[in-house]
Amino acid sequence: MQESALSLRLSAAESKALRERARKEGVSQGSLVRRALRAYGVTPEHEPGRSGYDAIKHLVGKYRGGPKDLSSNPKHLADYGA
Repeated sequence: MQESALSLRLSAAESKALRERARKEGVSQGSLVRRALRAYGVTPEHEPGRSGYDAIKHLVGKYRGGPKDLSSNPKHLADYGA
């Protein structure tokens, strides 16, 4: 997905409301605005045909050197969540 920036002017009240709502929901202001655009019907709900792999394929095979059995070997999980 090609991303672009959008600049807009908000009143002080709008800016405060956006900031507080984003903080309350634990999301970024941009994420909240994108969600509003989807709800308003400006952008599609999801990207049809895009799989989970499509979302992370730029990361697959990028990092080397860690243990191959990190998620399955009990010795790596001994203090997980402690």
